[in-house]
Order: sequence, then structure tokens, then C-alpha cells
Amino acid sequence: MATALETGVVLGNGLVPIFMQAPQVRAFWQHVDALMPVSGIVLVRDFDLMDIHRLAPEMIVCDVDAISCRNKLRFVGTRVVEVFGEETTGRYLDEVNIGPYRSQQLAAFNMAVASGWPQWTKVSVCRRSENSVSALQPTGLVYERLVVPLAGEGGAIKQLAAVVAFSEEFCEQSAFEHLDLPPGRY
Repeated sequence: MATALETGVVLGNGLVPIFMQAPQVRAFWQHVDALMPVSGIVLVRDFDLMDIHRLAPEMIVCDVDAISCRNKLRFVGTRVVEVFGEETTGRYLDEVNIGPYRSQQLAAFNMAVASGWPQWTKVSVCRRSENSVSALQPTGLVYERLVVPLAGEGGAIKQLAAVVAFSEEFCEQSAFEHLDLPPGRY
């Protein structure tokens, strides 16, 4: 998995990395960048979904279960439910059909917990397949996601907050892209 720091395109202080294209992802990055302390990890107590309520339909919030190493969905926005075709709040992320590149997508969430770094992914799905999401049209679907770890008072990652932006796009080949975003090192 690539690290954005190595590409030289991540800029802090409210600026948005150039690879983040979706307005929702860009807005979420700016919000969490403003919350990020010198330590580089946003605290759960500082993150309030109501501060970014306009992004709520595209948001996911997971509780991190350190014992089982699984992430339980605490909040799933209405747009996410619509695209994936099922209400998943209260279920574990690994029990949900998140589309193709399943293991890579789950790994991005797990990397956010393990590293404490935000994770950016982009998934392009070009045609309906048995692992596809229900809203996929013949033209294809692209979803861009930013997963941000949220720490408790002791510094351990307690939650993950993510925004997922969906768009119908014509594509010739399905693809998965991923970048680690080391905080506080820009």
C-alpha cells in the first residue's frame, strides 16, 4: 500500500491533497485536518458528526473492538445504505457486502486502526458482478472513501469515521487505489 507522504502531494493546514476529488471527501479532510492536534490523531471527544451534518448521508462511524479486531458499524448514512442496498448499522464491517476488492477495503479500515493514519481509497467497478453493490449501473460506479481514526483519552483508536462519495462513471476496468496519509508530517 502506498503512502501519500512519498508522493509529495499531501498538504496540511486546511489544504486538500490533489488526489481527493469528491467534494464530500475534500470537505471531510478539511474538517478533520482542522481538528487534528500536534499528535496527529483526532480525539473521539473532539469529533461531532453534527458539526458536519451535511456529510451525514455519506458518513460511516465504526466502533473499534480491540479484542476481536473487528469494527462494528455505529452509524451508516442514508446514501451509503441506498447504494449498498441494506441497512448495516449494528453489524460488523466484515459481515457486510462492501463490493469488490473486499479484502483490500477491509484492510484499509484495519490499517487506520493499526497505524493511526487516515486511509484514502478509491474503488472503480465497471460492470455488475456477484460481489457488486446493488446501485451499480451498466456505466459503472466509483466510490472514493476517507477513513479517519479517532483516539480515546489513552491514545488507543476507539472509533473510525469515514465519508464515502459515490458517482456513476464510465470505466473500462475495475480498479482499487489506496494511500496511507500519515498525520502531522507534511
